[in-house]
Amino acid sequence: EGGGEEEGEEENEDNNVDDEDELKSVIKERRRAVTQFIVQAAKLIAPKIEKAFVDGFDYVIEQLRTSQDYMDVASDMEISKAVYFLKQKNVEEAKRTLLAFDKKDHKKHDATTLSRAHTNLCFIYFLEGDYKNADHYGTLSIKADKGDRYNAKALVNKGNCEMQKGKVLEDKEHFDEARDQYENAKELYMEGIGVEADCVEAIFNLGLCKRTMARLEQRLGNMEEYKKQLRAALQAFEKLYSILPESPECNYNIATIYDELSAVGAGTQEGMEMMRKASLWYKRLIAQVKSDAGVLARYGNLLAREDDETMAYNFHLESYRYYPVDMDVISWLGAYFVKSEMYEKAMQYFQKAAQIQPKEVKWMLMVASCHRRIGAYTQALRTYEDIEKKHPDNIECLNYLVRICKELGMKEKVSEYQNKLSKAEKNSQQLVMMTQQRMDEGARAQQHGGFAEPSGMGGGRENYQGYGEFNAMQDIGGGGGGGRIDTDSAAQRAVAERAAQGGAKKVIKKGHKDDDDDWGDDELGDDLLPM
Repeated sequence: EGGGEEEGEEENEDNNVDDEDELKSVIKERRRAVTQFIVQAAKLIAPKIEKAFVDGFDYVIEQLRTSQDYMDVASDMEISKAVYFLKQKNVEEAKRTLLAFDKKDHKKHDATTLSRAHTNLCFIYFLEGDYKNADHYGTLSIKADKGDRYNAKALVNKGNCEMQKGKVLEDKEHFDEARDQYENAKELYMEGIGVEADCVEAIFNLGLCKRTMARLEQRLGNMEEYKKQLRAALQAFEKLYSILPESPECNYNIATIYDELSAVGAGTQEGMEMMRKASLWYKRLIAQVKSDAGVLARYGNLLAREDDETMAYNFHLESYRYYPVDMDVISWLGAYFVKSEMYEKAMQYFQKAAQIQPKEVKWMLMVASCHRRIGAYTQALRTYEDIEKKHPDNIECLNYLVRICKELGMKEKVSEYQNKLSKAEKNSQQLVMMTQQRMDEGARAQQHGGFAEPSGMGGGRENYQGYGEFNAMQDIGGGGGGGRIDTDSAAQRAVAERAAQGGAKKVIKKGHKDDDDDWGDDELGDDLLPM
């Protein structure tokens, strides 16, 4: 019997503990609700109770600090004050307010408040491009206390810092280290999603991280890994779509990922399915952003790959209407009309391109070519002469001048331009030899661990920008118009390579005209100039 009484007493004690725990949880919940009301009320009145909003915040914070029970609310109001500075675009005062948390006794602030302050500092420094300080405060925001690992925004900010480190390493071609940094960023984003399953910032940045990792693998030629990372990015954005179905950024990423996958699988059943899905998502996106020139141009390119030239033209033209200085769109429209043998219309776009890039000789060469193809030889001659004045060493232009002067019976001009052509070709061969010599010296210097002294070559001819067979413009990164570098050495290598190959070009369209022009019906090369 005694044993039974003891068990009964133990059960009563357990019930008392349970009751006490439940009571505590109710008290905590009520206090949390009261605190939330106080914070909301303080945020509403602080900017309005004084002439200067700063004075209003300072008064509210001072009053809250008079009560020991609301010190955490006072700290929260200090962060709200910093955020208000940001809304007023006063970044320096916002940073000063947040940095004050580091100067004060950390015991006055709980870990959550410190984490929020550091998270905001990380965010501000990252936007300012101060990645060193951003990374410092990003680390503090998740390491000050175990509880800080439950701050999803802090984890996202730290992940962004790791992504930036990876991009710097990738630019330096330290690909293995860059891959490790991207992997670290991915883990932080995943942890943020684990803390807050619907944290859209974490999901979105995870998708961007996977796309960046995919491009790295593509750059290294790991196509299977490239496709794997793209599909992982697609999975992230599709999850985000379930949360934010009306987000243009989300729809854009889904459309472009399907677009990339369709390009990788071109000619296969899977590639065709990816292209169909990309088309569907582009239509959804265009319904949201009807005037986005970049999206219209991308969809136009997809339609061109589907051999729907008419619709591709319509979307490129619409893109041009909204943004008439996109060189990719202008060159596509010009090429479209050249292939359609509508040279007068093509000329309009090439002339527009020449206005945008006046130092790029290829556009005026295309204009002159269009003049020739419609039989306007006098205008073509005048255009070539203008090009020759600005680019006297352009071998392609001189070649055409010799030919057109022969056709027009201008013997004196033929002799003049033939001499200039011979001189330009001789200079080109000399530059090829000098360039090769410099390359050989550099290779020998690297073998001996030294540095090659520059040969006696003067400054490069900055104005030389040949095109076609003698192209001195090297594309870096495949962009349209951006990231290009003018180099004479590339021009001379192109001369030598073309000479060795007999000047062959890949044919994209064959035009035919029943007239007496013996070279106006030349086949067109990739450069859209006659062969």
